[in-house]
Amino acid sequence: MMHYQDQAFRIMQLTDIHIGSFPFVTEDLQTLAAIKKAVLAVKPDLIMVTGDLIWSDGVDQPERGYQALVELFNQLPYPIAVTYGNHDAEDTMTRTHLRQLEAGFKYRVPKQNAFVDDRDKESYTLEINDQHGLAHVLYVIDTGNHAPGSDTAYDYPSTQQVAWWHQIQAQYQAKKTQSTLDLAFIHIPLPEYLQAGEHQLAGYFWETNPRVSCGQLNAGLFSEFEHDSQLKAVFCGHDHDNNFVGTYLGKQLIYGNVSGYNCYGDLPRGYRLINLRPNHFTTAIIPYED
Repeated sequence: MMHYQDQAFRIMQLTDIHIGSFPFVTEDLQTLAAIKKAVLAVKPDLIMVTGDLIWSDGVDQPERGYQALVELFNQLPYPIAVTYGNHDAEDTMTRTHLRQLEAGFKYRVPKQNAFVDDRDKESYTLEINDQHGLAHVLYVIDTGNHAPGSDTAYDYPSTQQVAWWHQIQAQYQAKKTQSTLDLAFIHIPLPEYLQAGEHQLAGYFWETNPRVSCGQLNAGLFSEFEHDSQLKAVFCGHDHDNNFVGTYLGKQLIYGNVSGYNCYGDLPRGYRLINLRPNHFTTAIIPYED
């Protein structure tokens, strides 16, 4: 469980880091250096990585890229949590292997309510306390790689994950002694991000063909979110040329900002900073300093 250290709890969302083959190319070294500089400047209360930490398809020893990230973040004494994207576990890598490598993070936040579905995708929660008790629940849901039976279509939350959400959310509602402001973190955007893009509050909607690269099937997770008045926003990654904040049916659907140089995209590289307070939050994209 994490605690407020100041008036705001600061979450640094990194996404689509995309460390590639070893020996690392210039873009990978640039990514590692930029992340280190940014983390030391922000001193976040939590680093939340929302997928595509590495390239794995066709990469010899992709674990070397992951280990480079472990070594980097172990130099930075700030809590870290991760979920995975579509490029982390391809070819020779599995999500079980990723979680084994993840155990190497010295400052990894302990997971609450962890659950792994039949397709090896993990969901869990993180809890943040203020002086009055539980203030925030962060729901972290692995949205997978490719849809079942497809080598190209993107995955979507499984029925088991939707059931997990429903069960865990009900448990929190039953035991909470005060209202909380909750967030969710995923990699592949939900289909409703397309509607949210029509109601932008900030950022850029530059992705094309399709504009939102969501899962092949709408699994109904957003409809579960929509009924929870305490869940205020969902944060994703995946689409490197989207970093907007949009609204749909009272929820904010928000992209992170592409954080790695070794991948496509015209947006300046950087991260999303979330300033979380007991009753509201603010967020902004912060480009890396040159």
